[in-house]
Amino acid sequence: MPNQEPKEAKQIRGVIDRIEDGRLAVLMIGEDGKTQVEIPVSLLPKGASDGDHLSISISIDRRSRASAEDRIRRLQDELQQRSGTEDKKDFKL
Repeated sequence: MPNQEPKEAKQIRGVIDRIEDGRLAVLMIGEDGKTQVEIPVSLLPKGASDGDHLSISISIDRRSRASAEDRIRRLQDELQQRSGTEDKKDFKL
């Protein structure tokens, strides 16, 4: 199956401001470095520590979204069949 991911990804720069309790990393991100984001240390590259600069890439995962939508449609269909309301109600989650 060909890759359906967009070719564009948003690149964000960040700095690890501090690590709290060895579990939570506080990042300062964005052009001005004033936006604070907290993430689990387990999501950082191995060996990352306070003061390290990061390059963060964010892209839309269209394949994952389509898979989730398909799974929800199947669950909705199953619920309608179980309830015996296939032709009586229209609901969306």
